[in-house]
Amino acid sequence: MRKKTALVSLFISFIIIFTACSNSKSNTNDELQTAPNDKKLNVYASFYPIYDFTNKIAGDKINLNLIIPAGAEPHHYEISAKTMAELEEADLIFLNGLEFEPWATSLPESLSSKIVNLGEQVNPLPYKEHSHNHDENEVDNFHSHSEFDPHIWLDPIRALDMSSIIYDNLSKLDSLNKSIYENNFKLLQNEFKKLDSEYQELKNIENKKEVIVSHNAFSYLSDRYGVEFHSVSGISPENEPSLKALSEISDLVKKEDIKVLFFEELANEKIINTLADETNVDSDVLYTIEGMTEEEIDDGEDYFSKMRLNLTKLIIAVQ
Repeated sequence: MRKKTALVSLFISFIIIFTACSNSKSNTNDELQTAPNDKKLNVYASFYPIYDFTNKIAGDKINLNLIIPAGAEPHHYEISAKTMAELEEADLIFLNGLEFEPWATSLPESLSSKIVNLGEQVNPLPYKEHSHNHDENEVDNFHSHSEFDPHIWLDPIRALDMSSIIYDNLSKLDSLNKSIYENNFKLLQNEFKKLDSEYQELKNIENKKEVIVSHNAFSYLSDRYGVEFHSVSGISPENEPSLKALSEISDLVKKEDIKVLFFEELANEKIINTLADETNVDSDVLYTIEGMTEEEIDDGEDYFSKMRLNLTKLIIAVQ
């Protein structure tokens, strides 16, 4: 009898121990499954417009980093070894693509699955030469390697498409916050559509004057809203125009009775200012939004405020 009782006690003890081990194992698995959802995604955006779109969609639900520093010239930025190492910890890396970030070719193969080239997925335009800088000794190094115009974010509709891709990628990796991303994206979508409707005023102006800019960055605005842009230099703002190019622009200003010449925020304004003085017209800034400064960001400026400022200036310029 004692032997039987001992066996029963041993059997009960075994069941208790087994149940405790099973619960412990189950709890451990639950922790492993939920831990990734509690961790914010590490996301990198190559330059300001992509950073702005991503931030408006994700807010504080991700750790968002800007690769090219605020105020820097993106075309010729060289990525540091420190930043390269930091990218190894990224969950997503959003690039413009279309060879806008030449340093991207030096990124290790291990990062390829994390990289999303946005511009290549939103119907980019082939690069067209709208520059008067045709001196054979003054080659646009950027143009010589680029098949497509990279300034795709300056078209509100294509910028919306870029943002949609950002939303899709964030949602796939972070389903826990998908509803938040979705709501924010819908708000952003409405902003892009509103901006496009405002730019339609530019499209509807008849007999528009041509617009002269320091470098060829506005083909997408031209394609969408029917404004003819002429650039003093090529697609890179650092190119120096030839004397022939300056002469051609000067003749165009007089012929078309153009009242203002535009330089971009990262371009050499001296050339445009000299042309403006010689032709007795005004000069002003037209923003590519590539190199928003920290001061501008801190003051509440963003993609939409700069695009609306551009619109105001262009409406005046083409009439």
